[in-house]
Amino acid sequence: MTASSETSLYNTGLVTILVRDMDEAVSFYTSTVGLQLKSRYGNEFAILQGPGITIGLHPAQPSEAGKVSIGLHVDALEEAIAALSKRGLEFAGGIVDDPPMRFAFFRDPNGVELYLAQESRWR
Repeated sequence: MTASSETSLYNTGLVTILVRDMDEAVSFYTSTVGLQLKSRYGNEFAILQGPGITIGLHPAQPSEAGKVSIGLHVDALEEAIAALSKRGLEFAGGIVDDPPMRFAFFRDPNGVELYLAQESRWR
């Protein structure tokens, strides 16, 4: 497995915010907050860049708007899952394939959703 360092499995990260209205959210984060729109995939996903942070916007189900999750990009998803499982991390469900991405989901002790992602277009 290739990693950014021997102490980390991850090579980049992304905070994902679930939004009600993609156009409204993109406008808010670019025009009002002043972040740069890095890329947009219609109403399915948008990537914004700020100093020291990358934010993904994803459409939400009505009850999910405003929820936040943290994505950690890895080069080899199965290897990262195995390494984290050895540390006691439990993943919810199996690997989710959503080309060009593959995901594995887990939660922190407070219930915050995190995910591993492979083959990212957000870099």
